[in-house]
Amino acid sequence: MRLAERWNEFWYGPMPAIRLDAFRQGILFMLAIYMLARWMHAAEWLTVAGFHPSLRADGINTPQLPLLPPALLPAFGVVLFTSIALAIFGWLRRPATIVALLLLVYVTLADPISAMTLNRLFIFSLLVLALAPATTSDDTGNETGNETMPAWPVRILQLTLVVHYATSGVCKALRGDWLTHSDVLWFQLQNIYMTDIAALFVRLTPTWAMTLLQHVALGFELLAPLLFGVRRLRPLALVIGVGMHIMIAATMYQLVYFSAQMLCFYLVFLDPDTLQRWRARLGPRA
Repeated sequence: MRLAERWNEFWYGPMPAIRLDAFRQGILFMLAIYMLARWMHAAEWLTVAGFHPSLRADGINTPQLPLLPPALLPAFGVVLFTSIALAIFGWLRRPATIVALLLLVYVTLADPISAMTLNRLFIFSLLVLALAPATTSDDTGNETGNETMPAWPVRILQLTLVVHYATSGVCKALRGDWLTHSDVLWFQLQNIYMTDIAALFVRLTPTWAMTLLQHVALGFELLAPLLFGVRRLRPLALVIGVGMHIMIAATMYQLVYFSAQMLCFYLVFLDPDTLQRWRARLGPRA
């Protein structure tokens, strides 16, 4: 095939819809858990009850949109979690996704200090899901498990993960201490993110093993385009990546949400037959 034909096939050729469906359910489920964990403090980041810097003191992190009156907070929560649940189970899928996306954008702009990177990845994911073209099942409701769709939403999500890893690796290599010091991981596990598991891990793990894990993590990020891009190397990428994020979730306080969010992106790299088997074991399709 000519280069232009291969390019069009890569971005717009038919792809099994189950990859995007699995990602949709995974990322929205993690969004629901993430927001539920933070909802007990919702008044602090959505109303004047919390700390919000003034425009004069901090023009970047001051609220970019008006804060909610305390009386509207319960209604906001009902709409937010209802829209997430509807999108997960596929009822009014696109409208529910758009509503969840808009509310998440509001949350991020209302309290930029608390939003950080996690919210932005959720926003980007929901934007791709909202713009994704419909499949046969969206139109007829008769799902066979063999529906296809244009590949571009899945390709964008795949590139998002690869670019995230690669840029992180480049920053560590060029502007960090990962290539000049052998104790970077050992130090980070004892920093402000330290958990009880991290304390035990530091106590029982030899120094040389810490250094080895440090370089494996850095090499994995730098080589992510190759590991995920070459089909034969992809199983190795999935094993190393899952292991890395399990370690991050266990040893770094509150980063379990980040690890779970990143692992949702792994679903768009899995073989459709594997996803079909998982779906058959877990129950009927949503």
